[in-house]
Amino acid sequence: MSPDASSLVASFRRRPGKLGRYAPWPLVGVALILVTLIVFTPVLFSNSHQPEPGILTQAELVIDKLASNATMHFYIWALGETIRYAYIHVGVAMGFDWSGNSSVNWTRVTWSTWINESNVLSIVLSSASNPVALNITAFYSTSTAYTVYSGVMAFYVQQGSTQNLISAPDTSGLTLPSPLAVSDTNLPEPVLLPSSAAGGS
Repeated sequence: MSPDASSLVASFRRRPGKLGRYAPWPLVGVALILVTLIVFTPVLFSNSHQPEPGILTQAELVIDKLASNATMHFYIWALGETIRYAYIHVGVAMGFDWSGNSSVNWTRVTWSTWINESNVLSIVLSSASNPVALNITAFYSTSTAYTVYSGVMAFYVQQGSTQNLISAPDTSGLTLPSPLAVSDTNLPEPVLLPSSAAGGS
């Protein structure tokens, strides 16, 4: 390579151009690929094809309460916003003897109210009872597989200078934060319901 050619190459390397300083071509290419994936990925999860059981179909319970209101609100849905369950069953128990200071005597809990919905995205319910217990089953299925998400749990709001939400699960693998101060910082609180059964159709 002649001296003139090598100095020309060195000069080109030092000065990539006005736009090259701010947007090098390799980074521009990667950015274009990422934008393309972001734009076209939702097609993979369109309503015409329900995903197989997995993280998108995971059922969660969202617990919410305002300190100024006695009512607790419960939302049951999937992490993926457009997941339709074959059914969601929720048993509600109220008026049983539990103040949050001991373990729940589950043999004394009576499921007095049942909410049974089929082919739904979610169930929303509220209760001013203290304590209140929920018995949740969400069944999700496709043509090739199914899974059941479930959880049994009790909630008690402890009154005082501040309110504390006491929670107690009766389902293996179900984790509930307790006690939890009732505040806009801590609530709403999402809880993942564990998968209790899975299989193929």
